[in-house]
Amino acid sequence: MTARFILSLDCEGRWGVADLLDSPHARALTDRALREAYHGLLAVLDAAAVPATFAFVAAFTLPPDRLRALRPDLRRAAARLPGYVEHAERACAGEGWSGQWAFDAVRSARTRHELALHGATHVPWDHPGFTADAARAELQLAFDAAPELARQVRTFVYPRNRVAHRQVLAEFGIAGARDARPSRSRPGALFEELSPAAPDTDPPADVPVRIPAGRFLNWRSGPRRAVPPRVTRSRFRRSLSTAARTGGVVHVWTHPENLASGPGTLELLRDIVTDVVRLRDAGRCDVLTQADYCDRVAPGLLDASRARRDARLAS
Repeated sequence: MTARFILSLDCEGRWGVADLLDSPHARALTDRALREAYHGLLAVLDAAAVPATFAFVAAFTLPPDRLRALRPDLRRAAARLPGYVEHAERACAGEGWSGQWAFDAVRSARTRHELALHGATHVPWDHPGFTADAARAELQLAFDAAPELARQVRTFVYPRNRVAHRQVLAEFGIAGARDARPSRSRPGALFEELSPAAPDTDPPADVPVRIPAGRFLNWRSGPRRAVPPRVTRSRFRRSLSTAARTGGVVHVWTHPENLASGPGTLELLRDIVTDVVRLRDAGRCDVLTQADYCDRVAPGLLDASRARRDARLAS
């Protein structure tokens, strides 16, 4: 048996904290800090030849001029669904909102990564009033505003892991979406960092594919800094070892933004990637993107989904 390892990154700039702009994390997301985080991350992955899934908020991929042109659409989105997007619309001329450079850096990296979608604006899909029609409007906005991203999208990561309206994803030709674990209190989530992390098994067959939820990479910020890096590394190392015996899935996810605001988080990720490479080079671990995983568990689905995606882009 071989382990299956997936690394997915939720790429969002300040769009991910539009309703928390006064938080220390949001204030840390300057253009300089974000550039250092993304380039540091890509350097680690290139050095190890490890492909990952980079799931971008569509608005974050736009250059400043196209982001300015998008503001009327953002105002309409905020009017339909108040409580999130209006904060972004008012602030998006500042730092941390325009990340075309990050999108381009991922596309031009030496290692070929998957480009996935993390929503148009990062409004959570369990937001009050977020109906199936609201989900369609959000995806259509992503496709219209960022066709360079949409043309390559095969999988999805839900903003804040709020899983909903899966059938709408299928309508837009999205073949798979990262699942989510039950939410926990902050103390519960912190305690979990000290507990064993069993590998995931394949979820029941479904369309879109339910990509195993995986585990959050401990963010070296706030109370989470109390968890020693060696504990986190050992936790994932044991999970990988078990998966190599059982054929399980070890899915690690984080935000590049967490590398910007959590000193030491990149070094922790580098250590885990080192352990993955050791197993991969020994023939005991396959490194997959989310799209690779979908192709393995549902052969032919990516091709079938592509036609629906392209039809949406052409409409």
